[in-house]
Amino acid sequence: MISVVMECGRGPIILVEDNESDAEIARRAIQRTNLGHDLVVIEDGLAAAEMVLGSPLRKPCARPRVMLIDINLPGLDGIELLNRIRATRHLRELPVVIVSSSSETSDISKAYASGCNSYVTKPGDIHDLQSMYASVANYWARTNIANA
Repeated sequence: MISVVMECGRGPIILVEDNESDAEIARRAIQRTNLGHDLVVIEDGLAAAEMVLGSPLRKPCARPRVMLIDINLPGLDGIELLNRIRATRHLRELPVVIVSSSSETSDISKAYASGCNSYVTKPGDIHDLQSMYASVANYWARTNIANA
């Protein structure tokens, strides 16, 4: 089962992924990169929105270093989650990468129109998937100069 961490420290990497297998592959790959950021895995869009945006009953977590979001999520899809993030003043420049199995032009166009920083299609091979997650996390958490 995917763990939903409801408290996060300074600058976590947040992965929003409802597929347990993909989330576990991502978790292992990202942790092996030793980026120095906590990794928070959330399995649905509503829980992710509550974590980063807050709710009447809780404060939002510290501003994430980067968010990796799947498009097809229960509760709130990845595009709507991205729209809510971009509508929040202090999160407008938060790096958001859409990671999806979809290579449909319409999904890619919607993601960029909503303000994602990058759109990555999940490869079918497990080793390529591990490599992709490690590379994406490394770039956005270490290499890219972000307004964190």
